[in-house]
Amino acid sequence: MSNNNTNDDFNKDKKFLSMILVFLILLSVNMRSPIVMIGSLADILNQSLGLSPLYLGYLGALPLPLFALGALITPRLIANFGLMRLIVVVTTILTVAILLRVWAGMIGVFIGTFVLSLMIGILNVAIAPFVKQYLPNHITIATGIFSLSMSVSAGFLAWLVVPLSKTLNWQFSLSVWAIFAALAVLIFIIRIQKISQVNDVFNQKTNQNLTINNGFQTHFLVWKNKMAWCLGVFFGLQSLLFYSVASFLSLVGVSYGLSNEQASVAVLVFQFAAPVAIFMMTALIKRNFSIKIIALTSAICNAVGVFGLIVLPDFLYLWSAMMGFGGSAIFTLVLMLFSLKTSSLQAARDLSGMVQVVGYVIAFFGPLIVGKLYEKTGTWELSLQVLFVLMCVNIGFGWLAGRGDKVDSQC
Repeated sequence: MSNNNTNDDFNKDKKFLSMILVFLILLSVNMRSPIVMIGSLADILNQSLGLSPLYLGYLGALPLPLFALGALITPRLIANFGLMRLIVVVTTILTVAILLRVWAGMIGVFIGTFVLSLMIGILNVAIAPFVKQYLPNHITIATGIFSLSMSVSAGFLAWLVVPLSKTLNWQFSLSVWAIFAALAVLIFIIRIQKISQVNDVFNQKTNQNLTINNGFQTHFLVWKNKMAWCLGVFFGLQSLLFYSVASFLSLVGVSYGLSNEQASVAVLVFQFAAPVAIFMMTALIKRNFSIKIIALTSAICNAVGVFGLIVLPDFLYLWSAMMGFGGSAIFTLVLMLFSLKTSSLQAARDLSGMVQVVGYVIAFFGPLIVGKLYEKTGTWELSLQVLFVLMCVNIGFGWLAGRGDKVDSQC
């Protein structure tokens, strides 16, 4: 009898973990693609809505302060509403914003992007404590799967959106992907809640033994922690490059004589370098490879990619791959470090929130600066030179971010 109970419990836990992973994968599809697809359609949006490179820069930069705002308010939202309840409600709002933003002209695109960016900002922070709480023995793998799914879907959709917009229209090609977020919500409501113990997870604000609700009564003063600041700047400069490239890479390709379809392949390569980086990252971290070496190598890849784009632009696809590899490696590493470098859920939540606030405030200026410099000079050369200098600086922050053990043990 006890063996039957044990098997039932095992199967129940296995089913629960499977549903959580499916939920994470579906959620990840709309965590970046609604933003990077805008860059792929830059030329089409310019013709349809009159969006100049400067306004495209504004649109590319818009998500970043909202990511920061979301990161700032999420710890309090988790404490007040509970982790899973917050994720489900925010994902529902995200679905609606993706569906509706394309049907009201330029104003609709900006308002919709505003709303969906804030929702993504909240989810960005919620994922780290979510993984630490529900998959504590599979942090590296779960984070790798989430990051891989997010990058692959963003890259594939950033490419697919161009031919789809020509076959149908750009509105449909930008909005149809909300179905994945809707499925994530439905899977939670229909499937996960039916598994025993999950109703308690949904209805309780948080398990007190995991201390996530006591995050404002902690000795870990994240905003005074030097290692947290190093992680924030390291993440921020990487994000600055990512969102600058995502906003303008297709236009850079067109300026080098490529067609829209050929330029969208560069965006695809940029995004599809992620799987290689994420697989390598997951394998190396599981084998306790030096975090410092991983961080340095990733930052160097970013710098080399930008430098190559300046001096040898004919190899656009190669440099896109280099930047995509370095950026995805840093992003995945930092996501893992939120859990690996902290001792508790509240510390993971606070570190995740603080690093993303700092990081996205820094990243906010990337598309703005790149777009403004192009408007002033008429070429991409000066913009790329500025990005190269910043990526060289980030090599130093990669070395600093890779040092030490638990961040909250340094208090």
